[in-house]
Amino acid sequence: MRKNLSILSLLLCCLVFLSACKGKEEAEQQGFCIHGTIPGLSAGVEIGLLNAEDRNADEIAKTTVQKDGEFWIEGKVEHPTLCTLTTNNLAMIEKEVAADNTQDVKWTYTPVFVENADMEIQVASYDLVPDAPETADFHIVGSPSHQDYCEFVALCGNVEFERPNVDAALQFFVAHPTSVVSIYAANKLLDNAYNLTADQVQQMRQTLTECPTDTARFNRFAERLQLAEQTTVGNPVVDLDLVTPDGTRCQLADIVKAHEGKTLLIDFWASWCGICRMSTPDIKTLYDSIDRSQFEVISVSCDEDDSAWREAMKEDKMPWTQYCLTPEGYKAFFLHYQTIGVPYYLLVNPEGKVIGNPGGVEQVEAMVKKELER
Repeated sequence: MRKNLSILSLLLCCLVFLSACKGKEEAEQQGFCIHGTIPGLSAGVEIGLLNAEDRNADEIAKTTVQKDGEFWIEGKVEHPTLCTLTTNNLAMIEKEVAADNTQDVKWTYTPVFVENADMEIQVASYDLVPDAPETADFHIVGSPSHQDYCEFVALCGNVEFERPNVDAALQFFVAHPTSVVSIYAANKLLDNAYNLTADQVQQMRQTLTECPTDTARFNRFAERLQLAEQTTVGNPVVDLDLVTPDGTRCQLADIVKAHEGKTLLIDFWASWCGICRMSTPDIKTLYDSIDRSQFEVISVSCDEDDSAWREAMKEDKMPWTQYCLTPEGYKAFFLHYQTIGVPYYLLVNPEGKVIGNPGGVEQVEAMVKKELER
């Protein structure tokens, strides 16, 4: 009898183990389903899901509405990801062109933080589908990450188009210390170094200690936060290897030191950067309006093509000193300054410490004037 009970117990344990394994496998295979019933959404409208964090990534999912009002789009993401849910009627219009009965082209672009879950869109009309993650008339339910994202946007603005308000973001982090949206937004704050104070970086380190739903994103944040500790406002400029137009190698730290006693603008640019070159006349105007004993400008090119750099300098006639990053300096710039491109402006005070990283020429002018009034 005892032997039979032992065999039975063993069988039960095996069943429990197999059931647990099956449950884990099903959970790992589970993807997302975004669906809803939207009045005015016609059969034939195409719906797509794009990765808003990586513009070069393939479309995550795509479907065509089969029944008026009803839709669903399915797929899987490796981790919670900010996406853009799009709709368009282009295929329908192409069919109607042949029948000489065309309608207006309609596109919608809605940000949505997608995770592998059942997500329902609730809206009274297709005309009310917004270009925002949430409105009084539009909601997406079923994704905690998306709800966190809606709260963050309401508090801090759309981080895809502007820098988040640091104080508001820190407030959100305290309320959501383990949310993937907090880590996503924190990485946005770390874009373009020399925007944060040492206290703000320390608060981020103390508040954001884990992200169970996206460990890879968190690990990347931890690496970037360590770099950010070297580029807080008030620190010296992180050194970079440069070369002058005559081929002389030099160091950015030495150049900054040579300009101590003046407010210094370091303009990182490139010949292929249209925004950089369109901004040059405005920088010239600022440069000419302030006495050289108080204010100086230097330009540092990110060009890898020496001839393109020289041709652009000749065309733009910048009256200040020019430098170009060496291959080593180029790598160090993008790593330590945590920027994805140029223009990148760095303002340094007369003591050789960084004041900040202005977002554009208007901010450059405002920060320079504030420093000169100090």
